[in-house]
Amino acid sequence: MKNKEFFYQQYNKIDWENQEKTKINSFIYHFIIKNIITKKKGSQIKIFDMGFGIGFFFRILARNLCNNFKEIHLGGCEPSKKNYQYFIKKKSLISGKNTKLKTHHKTFQKVKTKEKFDFITAIYVFPHFSPEDLENITKKIYSMLNKKGQFILIVANEKYLEEKLKDKRDLFIKKNIIQFSGKRYREILHYSDIPKIGKIIDYNREDEYYIDLFKKNKFKLKSKKDLNDSDFIATIFVFERKN
Repeated sequence: MKNKEFFYQQYNKIDWENQEKTKINSFIYHFIIKNIITKKKGSQIKIFDMGFGIGFFFRILARNLCNNFKEIHLGGCEPSKKNYQYFIKKKSLISGKNTKLKTHHKTFQKVKTKEKFDFITAIYVFPHFSPEDLENITKKIYSMLNKKGQFILIVANEKYLEEKLKDKRDLFIKKNIIQFSGKRYREILHYSDIPKIGKIIDYNREDEYYIDLFKKNKFKLKSKKDLNDSDFIATIFVFERKN
């Protein structure tokens, strides 16, 4: 895909607002909150979500963290005009006297901020970044995290997707090889058919690529786990910023 903007503009043509009805990704959101975010000590927490869509994750965060922290700072970016406009209409639902919200209607690459965060999340967002942008994006994530801050990456499970594309060949587009730091990695371009929302195009890359990418850019892999969300298998990586 030569037009990089296509990957977020395609969200203007699907019904992502139906996430309100389908509750898609809710399992992932609650897993992240329970098993990672609420483990943070202290009275304040700062979280930045890359590609927050209609802000559904923000609502769940505000509701579930209000008893854990006295100050909750939520930030994020969403480049889709359609999603962002819908988010603005529902913004009041992200409530709580101890919750502050600051968002950007931009791609992550264009966000300018001096704020530092305890967590940055990318939930099914990295498949929309082209390979040539990923190292700069990783460096930017590092610069936006506090010391010992964590980056939470969610992607479709490598083996699950490979098997799915064998059964549903109409979702397969093409295979690529990407090179990074002297090594070669597999990359698949494919359709993702999201129930009651629509069909989008994603990149899927080998797990080892992400591990090597973040290792080179001063992160350590804290944990890696496969999650089964209603028979959709995802992989969650937690990378910690080295000081």
